[in-house]
Amino acid sequence: MPSFRTKRGRCHVDGGTLRLESSLRGQFRRYREGGTVPALLMGGGVVGTVVVLLTQVLAGDWRPLLFGVVAFALLWVVGRVSNWVRGFTDDDEIPLDAIVHVTAVRGTTGLTRPRFVVTYERGDTTKRRYVTMPSLWLSYGDEAFVRAKETFRSAGIDVRAD
Repeated sequence: MPSFRTKRGRCHVDGGTLRLESSLRGQFRRYREGGTVPALLMGGGVVGTVVVLLTQVLAGDWRPLLFGVVAFALLWVVGRVSNWVRGFTDDDEIPLDAIVHVTAVRGTTGLTRPRFVVTYERGDTTKRRYVTMPSLWLSYGDEAFVRAKETFRSAGIDVRAD
């Protein structure tokens, strides 16, 4: 079964279907597999945020927690609406015969992640789906990007460069 790593799990291209498996646990696993420094940065960021918020809440100041929750919710809603307006979906399964092409976007180390934009037909409309790849800072980031392109091509999918 041809597959490759993604940011949060794996992408399988088999049985006439592109299938994405994704979870936060998978994302933490990717950081751990990618090297000690990325795993420590991720873990330190999470622990640091929890400690700062917990310290503020225990001191009786709920404003940082409230601000964080409102900011997160606002950014999440804006992101979801933006993707919906631009025709992006979060479909976990896409029939291979519906895929028009895949655009490979290498990204910039430290700024944007490598990703693929899968353009496909659903009914009478053209939809798109991001397949976000592991960071180029991880030890296997370049290898995963190359393997994904090879996997798409071996399934007969047109892969275009951005």
